[in-house]
Amino acid sequence: MLEILGDCKRTGCTFLVGGRNVDGVFKVLEDVDIPEEIIDMFISIPADIFRMDISSTEIRKKQGGGTN
Repeated sequence: MLEILGDCKRTGCTFLVGGRNVDGVFKVLEDVDIPEEIIDMFISIPADIFRMDISSTEIRKKQGGGTN
């Protein structure tokens, strides 16, 4: 995987990374161990901008959608 991400890096690819609730704890980019040679590919979206404490399942329920 590191080789493939390295190839992506050489093309100038970057990733925006938002946090995610994992087992009741909001995890952000800085909580993940990323190898030094590719860390600059990832751009963290600050939790105060990105975080919304509602699940996608809950959003679909409110919109009348299914859980497929």
